[in-house]
Amino acid sequence: MSLGDDLGSDLGSSSLPWMVVSSRSLPGSPGDVMRRGLAVFIDLVIAVAVILGPLIALDRILVAASEDDVWLPSAAVWSLAFLLLYSPLSVSRWGGTVGKRLLGMEVVRNADGGRLSYGAALVRHLSNLAVNTVPVFMVAHMTVTNLSPKRQGLPDRLVGSKVVMRGR
Repeated sequence: MSLGDDLGSDLGSSSLPWMVVSSRSLPGSPGDVMRRGLAVFIDLVIAVAVILGPLIALDRILVAASEDDVWLPSAAVWSLAFLLLYSPLSVSRWGGTVGKRLLGMEVVRNADGGRLSYGAALVRHLSNLAVNTVPVFMVAHMTVTNLSPKRQGLPDRLVGSKVVMRGR
């Protein structure tokens, strides 16, 4: 069995029999859909905590101060700030969100494997939100991602990026 096979590779006589390295986990190989889905789940948990935690605290403060007209604009600004900063800034600065980094993945440019600019990461993030909001587009997106040799979804193709396994 060669190292490029989907089922894995035996690392030689010095390795233990159950120690098999999948070609999908090698640095530079495309991030698989299940791992990417788990990363999204982790990021959603972070988003809920970061957005709702301060808003609940603000609600308590405003109720105590009898200021009801401030809550909705504050919630909108806080949510928009998170939306425009968390994923795009994480991808452009560190190569991925907390979820992707915890699971050993990063987002890189197709051309040279470098980091995306903030603008490209923002376009990727917003297009990802748009694609995953409409169920028909989400099915098309998952199909394209699964059938693509580089496991590139529609947002990745739009900005010329790909999700790969990070080098350790």
